[in-house]
Formats: sequence, structure tokens, C-alpha cells
Amino acid sequence: MGTGARYAAFNVIELETEQVQQPGDEQAEAAARIVQEVRPDVLVVNELTNNLQEGEYTDTANIDAFVENYLSVPQCEHLEGIDYPHTLQPASNTGVLPDEEFDFNKDGRAGERPGDAYGFGEYPGHYAFAVASRHPIDEDGIRSFREFRWADMPDNLLPVEGDGVDEDGLYLTEEETEVYRLSSKTHIDMPICVAGETVHGLFAHPTPPTFDGENNFNGRWNHDEVRFFADYVAGEGYIYDDGGTAGGLADDASYVLLGDMNAAPDGDRPLDPAGKFLFENEDFTTDRLPTSPGGAQRGNRYATRFGGDIEGVVEQIDYVLPSPDLSVRDSAAVWPSEDSDERGLLSDVRTASDHRLVWADIEA
Repeated sequence: MGTGARYAAFNVIELETEQVQQPGDEQAEAAARIVQEVRPDVLVVNELTNNLQEGEYTDTANIDAFVENYLSVPQCEHLEGIDYPHTLQPASNTGVLPDEEFDFNKDGRAGERPGDAYGFGEYPGHYAFAVASRHPIDEDGIRSFREFRWADMPDNLLPVEGDGVDEDGLYLTEEETEVYRLSSKTHIDMPICVAGETVHGLFAHPTPPTFDGENNFNGRWNHDEVRFFADYVAGEGYIYDDGGTAGGLADDASYVLLGDMNAAPDGDRPLDPAGKFLFENEDFTTDRLPTSPGGAQRGNRYATRFGGDIEGVVEQIDYVLPSPDLSVRDSAAVWPSEDSDERGLLSDVRTASDHRLVWADIEA
């Protein structure tokens, strides 16, 4: 592939510590089988618990355990294991409570998980994500934006008490806006060295734009989380990282946005962040998107998540989107149709997650 690489995003729904720290878990085996079918060079796994934050099995990060116990072990006779020598398991805002007690979810009880954490989680590191790479990671160049405050984004949609928001809905007080973080998990810029060239892997997992009632709190939050990386690749100066360095990405940088953005491009949500910040944004290439027979069978060949039975909701919310200087040579979502299930893959697809792994071959 020359200077190219295969990038993949997979939301393996709520894959927890006890599942990956030892072999034999059915869901982890199914997820590993799907990854081995695709053999990506760079893989982001959404909803993999960060055990180092959780305080469990702290000798081995969950992403390394998943590689050792599952990805490196052939899951079918026709498959080979994959070794990922480079990994990143960033800290997540999920389940992390502020130093001072706040009642973010306005239930009358301050400082309680999951609703009063920076990001929804029953414990620190719940629903986190991690990255595995066959290419070296420039660890000194990694930028994390986990502590960036939502209120510091210009023209943000943050619902603030007394600012025309409904008191029956979710909102933040002025005091709460001083600490509330934008990222529900984290936003990470991870530079990857591919054949001597640097490609910035941009990873995030914005909150779902649902479960919030009046004020559309989560919808607003999702909108601004998706917006963040659009502003970052545009070089906006308001951005600062967790180390205090200000500014966005350089104009000549190459990058790939990967992960579950929880934002569909069909405009069914009034704020439409996917349309505004991804599909109508010349900073991301969206003209060759992953498709699948399974999605097409259900009416949307671009779908990456299946929320029910064969008549159920299908939506496109998982992405692999490169910068304009990079080219997509091939792409797909792993989702066989009901009548063309090659080698019994469909069973593992169902077992692994309600999301489908999406991948793209990208080169300069």
C-alpha cells in the first residue's frame, strides 16, 4: 500500500475488565474475530473500560490484555493473530467526579455517579476507549483535551441557568460551568508514524444526543463535542490541551478522524452536527464512506449500528474520515447480509456489538 495504512473503528459495546484480562470471553472472542478478518493497522476500540482508572488488574492495561488474550490468538482456522506493539489507553472523564461535589443532573443529590460525573459512568474509566497500532506512536506528540472546559468554546450551546433554559430540564449553574468539561470521554490527537510520514489519529466518543429531556442537554453536548475536532483541524486558537499548549492542528497536517461520533448525517436531529461539521466540511473527506450488505438489506448501506430486529433502527454514526490530502482506496463496514453470511461471520457480528466495525485503506 506504499505509505498507506488500514484504519478501523469498532464500538465493542461495554467491553469490561474481567472480560479481556483473561481468555475465554464470548464477546471478546467475537470482536477479535471481526478485527482479524479486517486486519487493520490502526484500531480504536470504543467502550473498552480503562482498568487503570477503575483500579482493577493494574499491571496490564485492558487494551494490552485484549491484544494478548484475543487479538494475537487466531479466532478461526482461516485466521491469523495480530500483534499490536503500540497501544494507547487514555484516561476518560466517564465516572470521574469533580473535587468539589456538584449536582450536575439536578436530582437533588450532589457528588453521585453516574449523573454527577464529568462523563456518564458507574465508575472511573467506564465506557472509555483505547487505540492499538502496528505503526509507531509519537508519544511525545500526543495531545489530550480531557480537561478542556465546555464554557471555553466560543459560541457554545451549553444550557446555563437563567439563560432562557427550562428549569425542568438539565442545565448547569454558573458555578458548575467553571468546572464542567466538554469531552464526555476524552479527545485525543495521537500522531502515528506511517512509512516515515506523520498522520494524526483524532479519537473521541461524544455523548449520545438522547436521554436528556427538556433543553436537549445531551444533544447540545454532542453537537459541541463533534464540533471540537472540526475546530481543531481548522486551527482555531481558543483550543488548549491538558498540558496547557494552545492552538489547533497545523495547516499542513495529515489526519484521520476515527470513532463512534454518535452523530448521523440524516438530519433527524435538529442540531445536525454530523452534517455541519463532518459532511459539509471540506476539512474531512466523506465522498467514499464504508458500506455493507447488511446495512443495505435494512435500507441504509452506510449504516454502522443496528438498534433492533430486521425492521429496527439503523444509523450511520461510526466514522473513518481522512484529511483532504489523503485518499481513501477502499472501505467497508463488517456486516454480512442474512443470505450471504461468509464463514458464519454474522453470528460473531451480532455477539460482539450492536455497532459494526468500519475500516478504510488510506494513503497519501
